[in-house]
Order: sequence, then C-alpha cells, then structure tokens
Amino acid sequence: MVIFVGADHRFMPYLVALVTFCIWSPPTSERCMTFFATMLTRNDAELLEDIIDHVLKRLNKKPINNSKGLLGIDKPIADLESLLRQESKDVRVIGIWGMHGIGKTTIVEELFNKQCFEYESCCFLAKVNEELERHGVICVKEKLLSTLLTEDVKINTTNGLPNDILRRIGRMKIFIVLDDVNDYDQVEKLVGTLDWLGSGSRIIITARDRQILHNKVDDIYEIGSLSIDEAGELFCLNAFNQSPLGEEYWDYLLLSYWMVDYAKGVPLVLKVLGQLLRGKDKEVWKNRKEKNIFLDIACFFNGLNLKVDYLNLLLRDHENDNSVAIGLERLKDKSLITISEDNTVSMHNIVQEMGREIAHEESSEDLGSRSRLSDADETYEVLNSNKGTSAIRSISIDLSKIRKLKLGPRIFSKMSNLQFLDFHGKYNRDDMDFLPEGLEYLPSNIRYLRWKQCPLRSLPEKFSAKDLVILDLSDSCVQKLWDGMQEYKIIFMGSCVMSSFVFVLLQNLVNLKEVRLYRCQFMEELPDFTKATNLEVLNLSHCGLSSVHSSIFSLKKLEKLEITYCFNLTRLTSDHIHLSSLRYLNLELCHGLKEPSVTSENMIELNMRGSFGLKALPSSFGRQSKLEILVIYFSTIQSLPSSIKDCTRVRCLDLRHCDFLQTIPESCF
Repeated sequence: MVIFVGADHRFMPYLVALVTFCIWSPPTSERCMTFFATMLTRNDAELLEDIIDHVLKRLNKKPINNSKGLLGIDKPIADLESLLRQESKDVRVIGIWGMHGIGKTTIVEELFNKQCFEYESCCFLAKVNEELERHGVICVKEKLLSTLLTEDVKINTTNGLPNDILRRIGRMKIFIVLDDVNDYDQVEKLVGTLDWLGSGSRIIITARDRQILHNKVDDIYEIGSLSIDEAGELFCLNAFNQSPLGEEYWDYLLLSYWMVDYAKGVPLVLKVLGQLLRGKDKEVWKNRKEKNIFLDIACFFNGLNLKVDYLNLLLRDHENDNSVAIGLERLKDKSLITISEDNTVSMHNIVQEMGREIAHEESSEDLGSRSRLSDADETYEVLNSNKGTSAIRSISIDLSKIRKLKLGPRIFSKMSNLQFLDFHGKYNRDDMDFLPEGLEYLPSNIRYLRWKQCPLRSLPEKFSAKDLVILDLSDSCVQKLWDGMQEYKIIFMGSCVMSSFVFVLLQNLVNLKEVRLYRCQFMEELPDFTKATNLEVLNLSHCGLSSVHSSIFSLKKLEKLEITYCFNLTRLTSDHIHLSSLRYLNLELCHGLKEPSVTSENMIELNMRGSFGLKALPSSFGRQSKLEILVIYFSTIQSLPSSIKDCTRVRCLDLRHCDFLQTIPESCF
C-alpha cells in the first residue's frame, strides 16, 4: 500500500481517479504511483492534461472484437492462448507458421487484440521482412521502441540499446508480435537477446518457413486449413454475400463445390476466387475464344511481361482479328488479368493456378492429349517418351528442373498445331543430351519460340516460320537460321555465334518491330535495315561492332536504340539522320566512340556513361528540347555545346567524374 501524507486537498479528485484506475488495472499500478509522485509540483491544468493522457493511453489498449465474420478462428485462438501461459513469469516466444494465405496474420491480429490489455505495453509489427527491406533496421527498431514507450525514440545504431531504454522496458511486462519474418536474424536485430525483457513478457513470430523457428522459440504452432464446411461458407460469403445460398443461387452450387475443392481450405484462395465470381454470369467461359486467351496466359504467357499489342499478334487468328483485344478487356473486367499503365498483361498466381488446373483436367491420364503443357515433370514425360500429339498448343518447361533429356530429330513432328514453345532456365550442357542428331522438323505455325542455350548449329531448313512473332535464342550456339524470306515481328538472338548469311534474312523483314542481338560478340557489322521501316526497338549491346550501317539513321519509327558495351565501336555518325521517333538512346561504355551525331527532337533520355573516347557533343544538341535525362558520367568530355541551353526540360544531368570537363554553361544551373 502506498500512502501520500500531506497532499494538498486540491489534488484529491485527481488522486481518487488515478488510484481507482490503478486498482481497476493492476498491471500498471507501480507505473501509476511513480507517475503520481511527480504530480505534486504541477499546476492544475498540466496535471489534468497528463492524467487524461495517461488514462486514454491505457484505455486504448482494451481488446477490440474484430472476429465477426472470421471463420475457423476460435480453435487456433484458444490453442495459442494456452501456449502463451499467462500465469508464467518467464519470457516466452511463440512461433506461428503456415503457407502463404493460410491466415497467420488474421489469427495473430485477433489474438493480439484479445490479449494486449493484459500487458503494460504492446506492439504489433506487420510485414517485418518488407519493412526492413524498405526502411532498414534502425527505422523499424525506432518504431518498435516508440510504440512500447509511447514516445518518440531515436537511436543511431543497429547494435544494442541505450541503458535508459533497457532499464525502462526491462521493468515492463510487454507483448510483441513480429509478423511475416523470413529469417530469425531479423528477430535478433529488432529485439536482440531476451534477457533484457521484463518478467512475463511474450513475443509471437509468424513465418512461412518452419526452419526459421526451429530451436529458436519455446513453442511452434502450425496454422491448418479450413474445414470443408468453413471453406464453403467463406467462399459463398465472398461470392454471393450470403451463406447458405438462397434458392436464386442454386444453379451455382456445382461451380461453388469445384471452387471450394480447388482452394484446399486456404482462406486467401477462397476469398480471391469468391470475389472473382461475384456479380458474374456463371457461364464464365461461354466465349470459347475468351477461354483460350485465358488459358494461354495462365499456362504460357504470364510472367513474360508482354504488352497488349504483342499478345494481339501472338493470339489472333488472322490479320484483321480484333477478338483478342476484346477478350483481354473482358478478362480484365472479370478481374482474371490485370493490364498495367504501360499495357503489360499479368495474372495473379492464384488465378494462374486455377487456369492450369483447367488445362490439366482436359486429359488427366493422357498427357500428350492436353492442349497446354507447363508442369516440368509432365512435360518431361511427354518429350522423353515422344508422346506428343496434334492436341498440344503450347509447351513451357524450365530446363533447370528436369533430369537428362534426349530428344530425337523429329520430336515435334506429331505436334502439328504447336504454336508456343519455351525452353528456358539455365542448365549444364554436359548433363543434357539434347538432339544429338539435330532437329529435322518444327511446326510451321509456331508464333513464339524461345530456346535458351539452344544446342543446335542451325534450325530446320524447311521451317517456314510464316507466323513467327517472337524468336529468342539467347546464349545459344546457332550459326545459321534457315533459308527463305520471312515476315517476323520480333527477333531476339542473344549470345549467338552467327554467320553473315543471317543478315540476308534481316534485310527482308518488312514487318519487323523489335530486334535484340545482344551478346553476339562475333558480330562485327550490321546488314542494311532500309526495308525494316516498322522497326521500333533495336538492341545491339555487347557486340563486336566497329560501325553500324547507315540505314539505321533512316528508321523513322525507331523509338529505342541500345548499343552498350560495344568496345570496338568508333563511329556513330551520318550526314542524313531521320530518327524522328527516337526517345531513348543508350551508348553506355562504348569506349572508342568519339563524337556521336545522333540526335532526335523527341529524345527523352541519353546515356553515355563510360564513353572514354568522347570529346564533345554535336553542336545541334540543343534541338533535343524534350530531353529530360542526360548521363555523361565517367567520360572524357571536354566541353558542352552552348546550344544545351535550349534543353530546358532536363531534370537530371550527371557529370560526375568528368575530369576533363573545363567549363559548364551557366544555363545548366
């Protein structure tokens, strides 16, 4: 018992209020008495303000009931409350683990709201891994300490804590939740060793990986999936805003059962699927074209960062077919895909899995009769056993995930309708016995062909490639493509050892939109691009070029030109330059380049970092009035042209380490 002798009667109402509150909330009694001991020297206004502030902070920790509508939460909450062992004076650490979307955060939030009033101070740190990456250890640690001490705390080191903070928190019974930790080292950085925490304190850590918690915590609790009844109720609440379903929704029962079975009791999956279906006609796949577009994205194109116009080229049935654009918009309206501001198409991984499951059900027994193959093991089985059929439309396989594979020269001969082929992922060529007899056949209607580390010296001579839109042979051994006049849209040929004959083909690519010839280190010259009038993107990085063909300077639709790490390039000039659409020019680390004359009135960004041979910019440089970014970092430039004053939109001018630059025009400041 604490007795205050000789206290002024004017403090009595405040004393009664404070002592009553301390009795009602015993965990803070000592702190309340300490707080009151400092009051006797304060005036009435200050005293009343401090008491109100102190009480309100305490009241704000009363439990909040947010569990309404949360299904399957009662048992894990009860189990975790038992593991907390409130009666124990020891410091206890509880680990909670489970897969993404299983409900770890939801459950621990509810537990926190119920238990926080039992402690003198508490803190819930959400998304710990993300916050540490974004803001750093010091910032997150300051947030933790400031919350616990209810004041602004600043520290200047990640190691240890000031003694006064250690003493203050060490006298308190605290409750900390660290949500979404992916390495126990993160816990140690934030709370250190546990010997400084007050008696009865508790820490809860949530993680997706059980190994993070192993031998680090007192108890580990696994969050399980929902029961079939709970899963059905959660799905119906999100899809129809009611459970059980009314008579008007009975037609949806079969679809609902399928969705619930697919979700396997994972709350996040159930919510996403339910929200996708809400307000939609149950004939989601009424339009066959729309279904095909959805499955093509789910099984092949998702993650390739392709834009709408490229997908139009890849998926259309004929030149004037606008059904792809319409289908993409309908899929977007149904929330099955997203289209970013720059028109890149993507799909949520849960929706992607749903699409792949639909493709899987086309033929669960006969793998070769499926339209789309995307699972590494199943694709390996089809290829290794030569089970391919005309039903196959797309194949995507990560070669790093399969064992040794031997293919015959006519492996694709039965796949007459194959349109999309993607062999990606790094692998050791010595561990693969790819096509020891070469390749004799590729279907003529292939539209997308990516073959990383292609072992072939050439592609089949009779491969007409009349529908080819994208070709990517990065890091391959190709020396020769094939004979014939083609009309490609995009060509990627990275790290290829190519003969000059290839360029005869490039000269005839009237419809070409994009060419990437990066890391072709044996390529010393370019062909005539005069007929490539629709070319928009040209990447010649890491090549052995000493010069470029003058036809490049007449590509009126060229928007992006990258010629980086071309150490032998000495000239990039022409008397006639008509690059009116050029917006982005990257000449980084072209050591031998002395005075490039490339300019464009629509240029936005120019990068010439590491141009050790650069002496000056062209006198006409100022005509690039739309220029915003100019990087000449680490170059030997000696002067800037006076016309640079006309580049009024420049917001970034990087002249670091330009040791030979003598003067900078005043207009640059």
